[in-house]
Amino acid sequence: MKILNYLKMLKEIDDLVETDFCFDMECRFLLVSNKFTQKEAEQMAKIISKIYSIAHCIHCSPCQKKYLILS
Repeated sequence: MKILNYLKMLKEIDDLVETDFCFDMECRFLLVSNKFTQKEAEQMAKIISKIYSIAHCIHCSPCQKKYLILS
């Protein structure tokens, strides 16, 4: 049975989103006070794709190697 290190996965996601940039984007989204620039949208898309790559490992055996707990 394969066991994944979910704490490591969560830590990597946290490192991506707990930033001043993401906080600013969240505030602007919630307050609907400012529009996003194309550059900001591209930066956010890159962050989301990295988060997807981490979450993808839950279902994809070949990609799980980075997060496997060897017993």
